[in-house]
Amino acid sequence: MSRHRRKGTHRVETERRRPSADGMPAFLTRPGERAGLPPGGVRVPLTSDPARLTELYRTSWLAKRIIDMPGEDMTRSWYDLPGIPAGQLEQLRRLEARHEIRREITNAIRWARLYGGACALMVLEHQEDMLSEPLDPDLILPGDFRGLLVRDRTDGVTPSPETETDLDDPDFGCPMYYDFDTEELGTLRVHHSRVLRFVGRELPRREEIAAGYWGASELEHIGEELEKRSVTSANIARLVFQANVTTLKMSDFGELLALGTDAQRQRVLASIEEQNRMRDSFGLQILSAGDEYENHPYTFSGLAEIYEAFMMDMAGASGIPATRLFGRSPQGMNATGESDLKNYYELIGQMQERHLRPALEKLLPVMALSCWGRPLRDPELVFEPVLITPPRERADILEQSARTVIALHRAGLITRREALAELRGRGRDLGAFTRLGLPEEDPHRKVLEETGASPYNDA
Repeated sequence: MSRHRRKGTHRVETERRRPSADGMPAFLTRPGERAGLPPGGVRVPLTSDPARLTELYRTSWLAKRIIDMPGEDMTRSWYDLPGIPAGQLEQLRRLEARHEIRREITNAIRWARLYGGACALMVLEHQEDMLSEPLDPDLILPGDFRGLLVRDRTDGVTPSPETETDLDDPDFGCPMYYDFDTEELGTLRVHHSRVLRFVGRELPRREEIAAGYWGASELEHIGEELEKRSVTSANIARLVFQANVTTLKMSDFGELLALGTDAQRQRVLASIEEQNRMRDSFGLQILSAGDEYENHPYTFSGLAEIYEAFMMDMAGASGIPATRLFGRSPQGMNATGESDLKNYYELIGQMQERHLRPALEKLLPVMALSCWGRPLRDPELVFEPVLITPPRERADILEQSARTVIALHRAGLITRREALAELRGRGRDLGAFTRLGLPEEDPHRKVLEETGASPYNDA
Protein backbone atom coordinates (compact mmCIF):
# COMPACT_ATOMS: atom_id res chain seq x y z
CA MET A 1 0.00 0.00 0.00
CA SER A 2 2.75 2.40 0.93
CA ARG A 3 4.57 1.56 -2.30
CA HIS A 4 1.41 2.40 -4.27
CA ARG A 5 1.09 5.74 -2.47
CA ARG A 6 4.68 6.62 -3.21
CA LYS A 7 4.22 5.76 -6.87
CA GLY A 8 1.03 7.81 -7.01
CA THR A 9 2.72 10.76 -5.35
CA HIS A 10 5.57 10.55 -7.84
CA ARG A 11 3.05 10.55 -10.70
CA VAL A 12 1.32 13.67 -9.34
CA GLU A 13 4.65 15.51 -8.94
CA THR A 14 5.57 14.55 -12.51
CA GLU A 15 2.27 15.91 -13.77
CA ARG A 16 2.90 19.17 -11.90
CA ARG A 17 6.27 19.66 -13.55
CA ARG A 18 5.14 18.60 -17.02
CA PRO A 19 4.70 21.60 -19.39
CA SER A 20 1.58 22.01 -21.45
CA ALA A 21 1.42 21.98 -25.23
CA ASP A 22 1.80 25.78 -25.50
CA GLY A 23 5.02 25.80 -23.50
CA MET A 24 3.42 27.06 -20.27
CA PRO A 25 3.82 24.97 -17.11
CA ALA A 26 0.85 23.14 -15.64
CA PHE A 27 -1.82 25.09 -13.79
CA LEU A 28 -0.76 23.62 -10.46
CA THR A 29 2.44 25.69 -10.63
CA ARG A 30 2.88 29.41 -11.25
CA PRO A 31 1.66 30.45 -14.74
CA GLY A 32 4.92 31.07 -16.50
CA GLU A 33 8.57 30.27 -16.08
CA ARG A 34 10.39 32.99 -14.10
CA ALA A 35 7.08 34.70 -13.56
CA GLY A 36 8.41 36.85 -10.76
CA LEU A 37 11.58 38.27 -9.31
CA PRO A 38 13.69 36.00 -7.11
CA PRO A 39 13.22 36.40 -3.37
CA GLY A 40 15.17 39.16 -1.70
CA GLY A 41 18.15 38.73 0.55
CA VAL A 42 21.90 39.13 0.47
CA ARG A 43 23.20 38.99 -3.10
CA VAL A 44 26.69 38.32 -4.34
CA PRO A 45 28.10 41.42 -6.10
CA LEU A 46 27.71 41.02 -9.83
CA THR A 47 31.30 42.10 -10.47
CA SER A 48 32.60 38.99 -8.73
CA ASP A 49 30.69 36.77 -11.18
CA PRO A 50 32.40 37.23 -14.59
CA ALA A 51 30.44 34.35 -16.12
CA ARG A 52 27.16 36.07 -15.30
CA LEU A 53 28.45 39.37 -16.71
CA THR A 54 29.47 37.65 -19.93
CA GLU A 55 26.06 35.99 -20.18
CA LEU A 56 24.27 39.31 -19.73
CA TYR A 57 26.47 40.99 -22.34
CA ARG A 58 25.88 38.23 -24.88
CA THR A 59 22.17 37.65 -24.33
CA SER A 60 20.72 41.03 -23.30
CA TRP A 61 20.67 43.68 -26.00
CA LEU A 62 19.98 46.32 -23.36
CA ALA A 63 23.00 45.34 -21.25
CA LYS A 64 25.18 45.37 -24.37
CA ARG A 65 24.04 48.88 -25.33
CA ILE A 66 24.66 50.17 -21.80
CA ILE A 67 28.21 48.81 -21.93
CA ASP A 68 29.10 49.71 -25.52
CA MET A 69 27.43 53.06 -26.16
CA PRO A 70 29.36 55.39 -23.79
CA GLY A 71 32.74 53.94 -24.82
CA GLU A 72 31.94 54.31 -28.50
CA ASP A 73 30.74 57.88 -27.97
CA MET A 74 33.92 58.72 -26.03
CA THR A 75 36.13 57.76 -28.98
CA ARG A 76 33.80 58.64 -31.85
CA SER A 77 34.97 62.25 -32.27
CA TRP A 78 38.47 61.45 -31.01
CA TYR A 79 40.97 64.21 -30.18
CA ASP A 80 43.02 67.01 -31.71
CA LEU A 81 46.48 68.46 -31.02
CA PRO A 82 46.15 72.13 -32.06
CA GLY A 83 49.80 72.92 -31.34
CA ILE A 84 51.13 70.25 -33.70
CA PRO A 85 51.76 71.05 -37.39
CA ALA A 86 49.29 69.45 -39.75
CA GLY A 87 51.93 67.31 -41.48
CA GLN A 88 53.18 65.76 -38.26
CA LEU A 89 49.61 65.22 -37.03
CA GLU A 90 48.83 63.38 -40.26
CA GLN A 91 51.80 61.06 -39.66
CA LEU A 92 50.48 60.36 -36.16
CA ARG A 93 47.03 59.60 -37.55
CA ARG A 94 48.50 57.11 -40.02
CA LEU A 95 50.36 55.36 -37.20
CA GLU A 96 47.11 55.16 -35.24
CA ALA A 97 45.24 53.72 -38.20
CA ARG A 98 47.94 51.13 -38.89
CA HIS A 99 47.67 49.72 -35.36
CA GLU A 100 43.91 50.42 -34.91
CA ILE A 101 44.51 52.44 -31.75
CA ARG A 102 41.02 53.90 -31.57
CA ARG A 103 39.42 50.46 -31.78
CA GLU A 104 41.75 49.00 -29.13
CA ILE A 105 41.10 51.85 -26.71
CA THR A 106 37.36 51.52 -27.31
CA ASN A 107 37.61 47.82 -26.48
CA ALA A 108 39.60 48.57 -23.33
CA ILE A 109 36.90 51.02 -22.17
CA ARG A 110 34.20 48.48 -23.08
CA TRP A 111 35.71 45.62 -21.09
CA ALA A 112 36.50 47.93 -18.17
CA ARG A 113 32.85 48.93 -18.03
CA LEU A 114 31.75 45.30 -18.26
CA TYR A 115 34.18 43.60 -15.87
CA GLY A 116 35.32 46.54 -13.75
CA GLY A 117 38.83 46.92 -15.18
CA ALA A 118 41.08 46.43 -18.18
CA CYS A 119 44.65 47.16 -19.29
CA ALA A 120 46.31 48.04 -22.58
CA LEU A 121 49.99 47.14 -22.81
CA MET A 122 52.08 49.39 -25.08
CA VAL A 123 54.05 46.94 -27.23
CA LEU A 124 57.52 48.22 -28.17
CA GLU A 125 60.09 46.58 -30.39
CA HIS A 126 63.34 45.31 -28.80
CA GLN A 127 62.07 45.82 -25.23
CA GLU A 128 60.71 42.34 -24.46
CA ASP A 129 63.36 41.84 -21.76
CA MET A 130 62.72 45.21 -20.09
CA LEU A 131 59.01 44.97 -19.35
CA SER A 132 59.49 45.01 -15.58
CA GLU A 133 61.57 48.21 -15.78
CA PRO A 134 60.17 51.75 -15.99
CA LEU A 135 59.70 52.96 -19.55
CA ASP A 136 62.70 55.02 -20.68
CA PRO A 137 61.81 57.46 -23.50
CA ASP A 138 65.46 57.63 -24.59
CA LEU A 139 65.33 53.97 -25.61
CA ILE A 140 62.35 54.40 -27.97
CA LEU A 141 63.49 54.59 -31.58
CA PRO A 142 61.48 55.47 -34.70
CA GLY A 143 59.26 52.56 -35.70
CA ASP A 144 59.42 50.83 -32.29
CA PHE A 145 55.73 51.22 -31.43
CA ARG A 146 53.80 48.07 -32.37
CA GLY A 147 50.32 48.77 -31.03
CA LEU A 148 48.33 47.91 -27.91
CA LEU A 149 47.63 44.56 -26.26
CA VAL A 150 44.26 44.81 -24.48
CA ARG A 151 43.32 42.45 -21.65
CA ASP A 152 40.46 42.71 -19.17
CA ARG A 153 40.77 41.88 -15.47
CA THR A 154 39.37 38.37 -16.01
CA ASP A 155 41.81 37.54 -18.82
CA GLY A 156 44.96 36.87 -16.85
CA VAL A 157 45.88 40.38 -15.64
CA THR A 158 46.78 40.61 -11.95
CA PRO A 159 47.86 43.89 -10.30
CA SER A 160 50.69 43.62 -7.79
CA PRO A 161 50.13 44.57 -4.13
CA GLU A 162 53.02 47.05 -4.41
CA THR A 163 51.82 50.55 -5.28
CA GLU A 164 53.49 53.60 -6.78
CA THR A 165 54.72 55.92 -3.99
CA ASP A 166 56.07 58.79 -6.10
CA LEU A 167 53.77 61.78 -5.60
CA ASP A 168 54.72 63.22 -8.99
CA ASP A 169 53.76 60.05 -10.85
CA PRO A 170 50.27 60.14 -12.47
CA ASP A 171 49.77 56.55 -11.25
CA PHE A 172 50.44 57.41 -7.61
CA GLY A 173 48.58 54.95 -5.37
CA CYS A 174 47.99 52.51 -8.22
CA PRO A 175 49.71 49.13 -8.62
CA MET A 176 53.42 49.21 -9.39
CA TYR A 177 53.29 46.13 -11.67
CA TYR A 178 50.79 44.10 -13.64
CA ASP A 179 51.28 40.37 -14.21
CA PHE A 180 50.13 39.27 -17.68
CA ASP A 181 49.53 35.54 -18.11
CA THR A 182 50.36 34.46 -21.66
CA GLU A 183 50.33 31.03 -23.24
CA GLU A 184 53.51 31.60 -25.23
CA LEU A 185 55.78 33.34 -22.69
CA GLY A 186 54.19 32.48 -19.36
CA THR A 187 53.65 35.22 -16.79
CA LEU A 188 55.12 38.62 -17.68
CA ARG A 189 55.63 41.26 -15.01
CA VAL A 190 55.07 44.68 -16.57
CA HIS A 191 55.84 48.06 -15.02
CA HIS A 192 52.86 50.40 -14.77
CA SER A 193 54.55 53.03 -16.97
CA ARG A 194 54.04 50.66 -19.93
CA VAL A 195 50.36 50.03 -19.21
CA LEU A 196 47.24 52.10 -19.92
CA ARG A 197 44.89 51.48 -17.02
CA PHE A 198 41.09 51.61 -17.35
CA VAL A 199 38.61 51.01 -14.54
CA GLY A 200 34.84 50.69 -14.49
CA ARG A 201 32.74 52.37 -11.84
CA GLU A 202 35.08 53.74 -9.19
CA LEU A 203 34.87 52.34 -5.67
CA PRO A 204 35.83 53.73 -2.25
CA ARG A 205 39.51 53.21 -1.50
CA ARG A 206 38.99 50.31 0.87
CA GLU A 207 36.69 48.55 -1.58
CA GLU A 208 39.09 49.26 -4.42
CA ILE A 209 41.96 47.58 -2.55
CA ALA A 210 39.72 44.60 -1.73
CA ALA A 211 38.83 44.35 -5.44
CA GLY A 212 42.50 44.17 -6.45
CA TYR A 213 42.73 47.88 -7.36
CA TRP A 214 39.95 47.53 -9.91
CA GLY A 215 36.51 49.11 -10.07
CA ALA A 216 32.99 47.69 -10.30
CA SER A 217 31.08 46.64 -13.36
CA GLU A 218 28.63 49.18 -14.76
CA LEU A 219 25.98 46.46 -14.71
CA GLU A 220 26.25 45.98 -10.96
CA HIS A 221 24.37 49.09 -9.85
CA ILE A 222 21.68 48.63 -12.51
CA GLY A 223 21.35 44.86 -12.17
CA GLU A 224 18.09 45.06 -10.25
CA GLU A 225 16.56 47.56 -12.67
CA LEU A 226 17.70 45.45 -15.62
CA GLU A 227 16.15 42.35 -14.07
CA LYS A 228 12.85 44.09 -13.33
CA ARG A 229 12.63 45.46 -16.85
CA SER A 230 13.46 42.07 -18.40
CA VAL A 231 10.90 40.21 -16.27
CA THR A 232 8.23 42.83 -16.98
CA SER A 233 8.87 42.66 -20.71
CA ALA A 234 8.76 38.85 -20.66
CA ASN A 235 5.50 38.74 -18.71
CA ILE A 236 3.88 41.29 -21.02
CA ALA A 237 4.92 39.12 -23.96
CA ARG A 238 3.36 36.07 -22.27
CA LEU A 239 0.10 37.95 -21.80
CA VAL A 240 -0.14 38.27 -25.57
CA PHE A 241 -0.46 34.48 -25.80
CA GLN A 242 -3.20 34.57 -23.16
CA ALA A 243 -5.09 37.49 -24.68
CA ASN A 244 -7.95 35.22 -25.77
CA VAL A 245 -8.64 32.48 -23.24
CA THR A 246 -11.19 29.85 -24.31
CA THR A 247 -13.05 27.78 -21.72
CA LEU A 248 -15.14 24.63 -22.18
CA LYS A 249 -17.64 23.79 -19.45
CA MET A 250 -18.18 20.04 -19.03
CA SER A 251 -20.43 18.41 -16.48
CA ASP A 252 -18.74 16.11 -13.94
CA PHE A 253 -15.26 17.00 -15.24
CA GLY A 254 -13.94 17.67 -11.73
CA GLU A 255 -15.27 14.39 -10.39
CA LEU A 256 -13.72 12.55 -13.34
CA LEU A 257 -10.30 13.99 -12.58
CA ALA A 258 -10.58 13.21 -8.89
CA LEU A 259 -12.23 9.77 -8.98
CA GLY A 260 -11.76 8.44 -12.49
CA THR A 261 -9.14 5.95 -13.56
CA ASP A 262 -6.13 6.76 -15.67
CA ALA A 263 -7.76 5.20 -18.73
CA GLN A 264 -10.90 7.31 -18.28
CA ARG A 265 -8.90 10.51 -17.90
CA GLN A 266 -6.83 9.72 -20.99
CA ARG A 267 -10.03 9.13 -23.03
CA VAL A 268 -11.49 12.47 -21.92
CA LEU A 269 -8.30 14.37 -22.71
CA ALA A 270 -8.06 12.64 -26.09
CA SER A 271 -11.67 13.64 -26.80
CA ILE A 272 -10.95 17.30 -25.93
CA GLU A 273 -7.88 17.26 -28.13
CA GLU A 274 -9.90 15.81 -31.01
CA GLN A 275 -12.58 18.49 -30.57
CA ASN A 276 -9.89 21.17 -30.70
CA ARG A 277 -8.61 19.75 -33.98
CA MET A 278 -12.13 19.68 -35.43
CA ARG A 279 -12.50 23.46 -35.11
CA ASP A 280 -12.46 24.98 -38.57
CA SER A 281 -11.29 28.41 -39.65
CA PHE A 282 -14.82 29.85 -39.39
CA GLY A 283 -14.98 29.20 -35.66
CA LEU A 284 -17.31 26.20 -35.69
CA GLN A 285 -16.98 24.10 -32.53
CA ILE A 286 -18.77 20.76 -32.12
CA LEU A 287 -19.85 20.09 -28.52
CA SER A 288 -21.86 17.49 -26.66
CA ALA A 289 -25.27 18.33 -25.30
CA GLY A 290 -24.95 20.22 -22.03
CA ASP A 291 -21.41 21.49 -22.66
CA GLU A 292 -20.75 25.22 -22.89
CA TYR A 293 -18.04 27.01 -24.85
CA GLU A 294 -16.98 30.53 -23.79
CA ASN A 295 -14.38 33.07 -24.91
CA HIS A 296 -12.71 35.50 -22.46
CA PRO A 297 -10.69 38.27 -24.15
CA TYR A 298 -8.00 40.07 -22.14
CA THR A 299 -7.57 43.84 -22.18
CA PHE A 300 -4.10 45.40 -22.05
CA SER A 301 -4.99 48.79 -20.61
CA GLY A 302 -2.28 50.24 -18.35
CA LEU A 303 0.55 47.99 -19.55
CA ALA A 304 2.03 50.67 -21.80
CA GLU A 305 2.34 53.10 -18.88
CA ILE A 306 3.96 50.44 -16.71
CA TYR A 307 6.44 49.53 -19.41
CA GLU A 308 7.18 53.23 -20.00
CA ALA A 309 7.97 53.67 -16.30
CA PHE A 310 10.43 50.77 -16.37
CA MET A 311 12.09 52.26 -19.46
CA MET A 312 12.53 55.60 -17.69
CA ASP A 313 14.00 53.86 -14.64
CA MET A 314 16.41 52.00 -16.92
CA ALA A 315 17.46 55.20 -18.67
CA GLY A 316 17.97 57.00 -15.37
CA ALA A 317 20.00 54.17 -13.84
CA SER A 318 22.29 53.88 -16.88
CA GLY A 319 22.70 57.63 -17.41
CA ILE A 320 21.73 57.26 -21.09
CA PRO A 321 18.63 59.08 -22.41
CA ALA A 322 15.78 56.88 -23.54
CA THR A 323 16.06 58.40 -27.01
CA ARG A 324 19.56 56.94 -27.31
CA LEU A 325 19.22 53.81 -25.19
CA PHE A 326 16.01 52.51 -26.73
CA GLY A 327 16.30 54.24 -30.11
CA ARG A 328 12.92 55.92 -29.75
CA SER A 329 11.69 59.37 -30.67
CA PRO A 330 11.10 62.01 -27.96
CA GLN A 331 7.69 61.89 -26.29
CA GLY A 332 5.33 64.80 -25.66
CA MET A 333 4.30 67.93 -27.51
CA ASN A 334 7.18 69.93 -29.01
CA ALA A 335 9.65 67.45 -27.52
CA THR A 336 12.98 67.32 -29.34
CA GLY A 337 15.16 65.49 -26.82
CA GLU A 338 17.93 68.09 -27.22
CA SER A 339 18.21 68.79 -23.49
CA ASP A 340 18.53 65.08 -22.70
CA LEU A 341 21.21 64.62 -25.36
CA LYS A 342 23.06 67.71 -24.18
CA ASN A 343 23.18 66.39 -20.61
CA TYR A 344 24.30 63.00 -21.88
CA TYR A 345 27.12 64.41 -24.00
CA GLU A 346 28.25 66.56 -21.09
CA LEU A 347 28.53 63.32 -19.14
CA ILE A 348 30.53 61.81 -22.01
CA GLY A 349 32.86 64.81 -21.86
CA GLN A 350 33.42 64.22 -18.15
CA MET A 351 34.16 60.56 -18.82
CA GLN A 352 36.66 61.56 -21.51
CA GLU A 353 38.51 63.74 -19.02
CA ARG A 354 38.44 61.09 -16.30
CA HIS A 355 39.22 57.92 -18.25
CA LEU A 356 40.45 58.80 -21.73
CA ARG A 357 42.77 61.77 -21.14
CA PRO A 358 45.16 59.97 -18.70
CA ALA A 359 45.54 57.10 -21.16
CA LEU A 360 46.19 59.36 -24.18
CA GLU A 361 48.64 61.55 -22.27
CA LYS A 362 50.67 58.42 -21.54
CA LEU A 363 50.30 56.92 -25.03
CA LEU A 364 50.83 59.91 -27.34
CA PRO A 365 54.42 60.74 -26.23
CA VAL A 366 55.41 57.12 -26.94
CA MET A 367 53.76 57.22 -30.35
CA ALA A 368 55.40 60.57 -31.12
CA LEU A 369 58.87 59.15 -30.38
CA SER A 370 58.16 56.19 -32.61
CA CYS A 371 56.69 58.40 -35.33
CA TRP A 372 58.97 61.47 -35.42
CA GLY A 373 61.93 60.52 -33.24
CA ARG A 374 61.35 63.62 -31.09
CA PRO A 375 59.50 63.91 -27.78
CA LEU A 376 56.04 65.41 -27.50
CA ARG A 377 56.29 67.73 -24.53
CA ASP A 378 53.15 68.98 -22.80
CA PRO A 379 50.80 68.52 -25.76
CA GLU A 380 47.60 70.56 -25.84
CA LEU A 381 45.19 67.65 -26.03
CA VAL A 382 41.68 68.74 -27.01
CA PHE A 383 38.71 66.41 -27.43
CA GLU A 384 36.61 67.16 -30.47
CA PRO A 385 32.94 67.97 -29.75
CA VAL A 386 30.71 64.92 -29.40
CA LEU A 387 27.42 66.78 -29.83
CA ILE A 388 27.13 67.80 -33.48
CA THR A 389 25.67 71.31 -33.81
CA PRO A 390 23.32 71.86 -36.77
CA PRO A 391 25.19 73.54 -39.68
CA ARG A 392 23.09 76.72 -39.68
CA GLU A 393 23.40 77.20 -35.91
CA ARG A 394 27.11 76.41 -36.06
CA ALA A 395 27.68 78.97 -38.82
CA ASP A 396 25.80 81.68 -36.87
CA ILE A 397 27.85 81.07 -33.72
CA LEU A 398 31.14 81.15 -35.62
CA GLU A 399 30.21 84.32 -37.48
CA GLN A 400 29.18 86.12 -34.31
CA SER A 401 32.37 85.03 -32.51
CA ALA A 402 34.57 86.18 -35.40
CA ARG A 403 32.86 89.57 -35.55
CA THR A 404 33.29 90.13 -31.83
CA VAL A 405 37.00 89.23 -31.81
CA ILE A 406 37.75 91.27 -34.95
CA ALA A 407 36.01 94.29 -33.45
CA LEU A 408 38.11 94.00 -30.30
CA HIS A 409 41.29 93.73 -32.37
CA ARG A 410 40.45 96.74 -34.53
CA ALA A 411 39.67 98.75 -31.42
CA GLY A 412 43.17 97.99 -30.17
CA LEU A 413 41.94 96.20 -27.07
CA ILE A 414 43.68 92.92 -27.95
CA THR A 415 46.72 92.03 -30.05
CA ARG A 416 46.74 89.81 -33.13
CA ARG A 417 48.17 86.91 -31.13
CA GLU A 418 45.48 87.33 -28.48
CA ALA A 419 42.79 87.51 -31.17
CA LEU A 420 43.99 84.25 -32.73
CA ALA A 421 44.08 82.57 -29.32
CA GLU A 422 40.56 83.83 -28.55
CA LEU A 423 39.19 82.51 -31.84
CA ARG A 424 40.82 79.13 -31.27
CA GLY A 425 39.31 78.95 -27.80
CA ARG A 426 35.83 79.89 -28.97
CA GLY A 427 35.88 77.55 -31.94
CA ARG A 428 37.25 74.57 -30.05
CA ASP A 429 33.82 73.28 -29.02
CA LEU A 430 32.61 73.57 -32.62
CA GLY A 431 35.68 72.12 -34.30
CA ALA A 432 36.67 75.39 -36.01
CA PHE A 433 39.48 77.97 -35.77
CA THR A 434 41.70 75.33 -34.13
CA ARG A 435 44.66 75.97 -36.45
CA LEU A 436 44.75 79.73 -36.61
CA GLY A 437 48.29 80.99 -36.01
CA LEU A 438 49.92 77.57 -35.91
CA PRO A 439 53.75 77.33 -36.04
CA GLU A 440 53.91 76.55 -39.75
CA GLU A 441 52.55 80.03 -40.44
CA ASP A 442 55.66 81.63 -38.91
CA PRO A 443 57.92 82.77 -41.84
CA HIS A 444 61.01 82.56 -39.60
CA ARG A 445 60.40 78.93 -38.58
CA LYS A 446 62.83 77.38 -41.10
CA VAL A 447 65.67 79.67 -40.06
CA LEU A 448 65.04 79.00 -36.38
CA GLU A 449 65.00 75.24 -36.96
CA GLU A 450 68.31 75.36 -38.84
CA THR A 451 69.98 77.25 -36.00
CA GLY A 452 68.51 74.93 -33.38
CA ALA A 453 66.73 77.80 -31.64
CA SER A 454 63.22 76.97 -32.85
CA PRO A 455 60.60 76.55 -30.13
CA TYR A 456 58.86 74.06 -32.45
CA ASN A 457 61.65 71.49 -32.60
CA ASP A 458 60.14 69.61 -29.68
CA ALA A 459 56.57 69.85 -31.03
